[in-house]
Amino acid sequence: MENYMNTYFMLFLVTILISNPPQPTRAAGESLIPTACQNVEKKGFCNAMLESDPNSNNADLPGLGLIALKQAASNASDIAEYAKTLSNDPNLKEGAAKCLQLYLETADKINDSVASAKSKAHTDVNAGLNAAITNSKSCDAALSGHECELSGKNEVFRWLCENALGVNKAVMDGKN
Repeated sequence: MENYMNTYFMLFLVTILISNPPQPTRAAGESLIPTACQNVEKKGFCNAMLESDPNSNNADLPGLGLIALKQAASNASDIAEYAKTLSNDPNLKEGAAKCLQLYLETADKINDSVASAKSKAHTDVNAGLNAAITNSKSCDAALSGHECELSGKNEVFRWLCENALGVNKAVMDGKN
């Protein structure tokens, strides 16, 4: 009788293990950054930017998405401040004013995207980031014909937005 009990107990355990296999876990110190950046064209830039944040070491994919969004938001605010300084240049005054307006709006859109990411509204995150990229391109158009450092800053900003879009895609794909 005792043998039957042991056999049934073992079958019970095997059934539980088969129906609920252990979930793979990250090894200590293993980063999700390569997974987060796999959908990004400039993977090296994405990796470097996420690694530059000390909170990325133990972050899950949604956490890395928030880091990428906050980097883009911070950059948008910095560009708005820079555009404000360009308003003193008579050749750039009109374009700089347009860029300032666009980047103030852009910073708001990205901050809205942070809120959307926190509430798992990932399509809204994409919409906000795509609108931010469009604003950045509109800033470039407003400065058309004028060489200035803002064009390079716009490009880097778009790369940061692409990072956030790529991480958001990884989150949406459920690769967490």
